[in-house]
Amino acid sequence: METVITADYDELSRLSAKKVAEYIKPDTLICFAAGDTPLGMFKELVAMQSRKEIDLSAAWYAGLDEWVGLGPQDEGSCIKVMTEAFYGPARIPKERIRVFDGLDPDMDRQCREMECWISSRGGIGFTLLGIGMNGHIGFNEPGTPETPGCFTVALDDTTKSVSQKYFGKVLPVTTGITIGWQSLYEARTVVLMASGAGKAPIVRESLKGPSSVDVPASLFQKHDDVTFMLDKAAAALL
Repeated sequence: METVITADYDELSRLSAKKVAEYIKPDTLICFAAGDTPLGMFKELVAMQSRKEIDLSAAWYAGLDEWVGLGPQDEGSCIKVMTEAFYGPARIPKERIRVFDGLDPDMDRQCREMECWISSRGGIGFTLLGIGMNGHIGFNEPGTPETPGCFTVALDDTTKSVSQKYFGKVLPVTTGITIGWQSLYEARTVVLMASGAGKAPIVRESLKGPSSVDVPASLFQKHDDVTFMLDKAAAALL
C-alpha cells in the first residue's frame, strides 16, 4: 500500500492524472468513479490528450455506479457527470463505454450485462475510486455483503444526505446499482482519492483502522497494487 499526500487539490489532480496515464493502454478496461473529487483529474487527463501525451480513446471504460431512477438527462446522475466531465471532452467512442442504465426496470439485467462487459475484457485493469463520507466506494455501502459481481443496494443514510448536493433539488433516491467491491478488488491497480478536511476522519479509518466491510474503502489496504492519493487536508489525521 502506497500513500501519496499532496499540498492541495490542484496537485492531487495533476499527480492522479499522471498515475492514470500510465495505465491508458490499448484495450485496458478502466473504471472511474463519478463525483466531485476526480473532476480536476479528468480536466488534467483531457489536457494531456490535447497535448498528444496520451490517447484516452485507446482504453475501454466501465461505469462504476448509478442512482437507480436517474438517467442521462438527470442532473447529478453518474452518467451525466461522466459524460460532461470526461467521456465527452475526451471524445471516447460510445462503443468503448458501458454504464448502468438507472432507468431500466430490470436491474438484474443491468448487473448481468455489466458483468459480461467486464469479463469479456479480461477484468478491470485499473480503477480510480473516491472515498465517501461513510467510507463507501461506488455504492458499496457500509456493511455491503461479500457478493461477487454487480448488485443493487439500499443507500446508507449518509449517502442519501450527501447525494442532494449533486441534484440541484431534493430527490428521494434510495437505491444504487454498482460494481461490487470484490470485482473492484480484482483490478490489477487501484487508486483511491480523497480531498478536503471533511474526509480526514474517514480517511484515517480507511487507512489505519481494521479492514472491514463496515468501512468499504479499508478493504483495499492489503491489495497488491493500491495507492491512496490524498491532499494535505484529507490526510490531516493520519
